[in-house]
Amino acid sequence: MKTKPTTRNPRTENQQAQRAQLTNLVTTYQMLSSFIRGAYPSKPKNLSDYNMFIKENLSSRVKVYLNKTEAFRKACIVAPYNISEGRLQGIETVVQGDVLRTSLRVPRSFRIDDDTTVEDVSMALLCANPQMQEGDQISILHLIQHVPEKGVPHVTWKQYDFTLDIVSYGAIHSNFYSDIPKSLFRVNDGCIQTEAGIEMGGVAYVLSREVGRKVQISTQSIVLTPDNDVYKEYSSEEKKKEAARSYAMGAKKKTVTPKKAVNTKVVIPKNEYLHGFISRSKKILIPTRYQIAVLIQLKSVIDFRVSLSSLLITSTSLLSTSPRL
Repeated sequence: MKTKPTTRNPRTENQQAQRAQLTNLVTTYQMLSSFIRGAYPSKPKNLSDYNMFIKENLSSRVKVYLNKTEAFRKACIVAPYNISEGRLQGIETVVQGDVLRTSLRVPRSFRIDDDTTVEDVSMALLCANPQMQEGDQISILHLIQHVPEKGVPHVTWKQYDFTLDIVSYGAIHSNFYSDIPKSLFRVNDGCIQTEAGIEMGGVAYVLSREVGRKVQISTQSIVLTPDNDVYKEYSSEEKKKEAARSYAMGAKKKTVTPKKAVNTKVVIPKNEYLHGFISRSKKILIPTRYQIAVLIQLKSVIDFRVSLSSLLITSTSLLSTSPRL
């Protein structure tokens, strides 16, 4: 029996593939939900942050295909998903050799060491990046891809934030590298970049700013580390077909062929009590020939008596009305 494709039970390979990539999107959102909430300030009011995240990425060129078993076991692949959308100028991040290099600039003579404070870094960034303002926040998201020998791929992540603050109100100045890992914020030739050999996965640098009661944010996507081959594998055409087959097999097992109807005569059992009552009633209600003859004779006698009574009444009436001699 042929089954038509439906949204709940897709059958075509493209539908199966879309279902397969949706599972990775959902798992990624669940992991990053604390950051993504509020990361789409310009979204339509009728859309949640979750719906906006899915909408932005499901229709994009970013594809990840998890088979049914991997999806059931909550596998997750780091992918270059969009994670924020706003009006602030974005921080460009590109792969350059074995590092990720950003568009964040500092004076060429500036260096960051163990004694450099947050105020020092803030001053350097504000001097070299005119689009930034004091009070802006830079968030660094580092997604780490794990590929165990047994089991399915999964992801862990860390978020690091610092505010561009050139005035410290505390007696003790905070050292920059006590809050931000060196591997994610190194200075090289006046630009901020990662170190070589950071943990495989992806990184995003996001700029945000409070304006009144609202938050403005830059439009950013996750940028994969140079050594990330896992995404290439899970976005391939081979993985797409494998994932589609895994869902198609599950759907076939659930398809039930309806049984053909068999022409059988339905026999309704008699109600013995009712049947007996009707039979007895028929015997009582239907008279015999002898009974019919008796009834006819009885009717004749009754008719004769009625006629005789009428005749006597008439005679009496005539006698009473005739004149006496």
